[in-house]
Amino acid sequence: DEIPSVKELGIPFRAIKRIMKVDPDIATVQNEAAVVTTYAVELFVKKIVNESYNNAKKRGRNTVKYEDLSEARAMNQNLNFLDTLLP
Repeated sequence: DEIPSVKELGIPFRAIKRIMKVDPDIATVQNEAAVVTTYAVELFVKKIVNESYNNAKKRGRNTVKYEDLSEARAMNQNLNFLDTLLP
């Protein structure tokens, strides 16, 4: 996949840039770095939402619930960093 242009991003990259700068060790964030990070955030959200929605559909629902997110996390070892949020 190619990194989309700023206009094609669903999340404002400036919001992600602001979040990145919350870390006191980070003085400056280049726009390009913020755009790439924003795209990564969008891919992450899309993946976990799609997996969660599939879990809801398996249960006969269209509404994604906490349990669907938790199951998506449990089924993917790459998401273990979310253990404290989604046990």
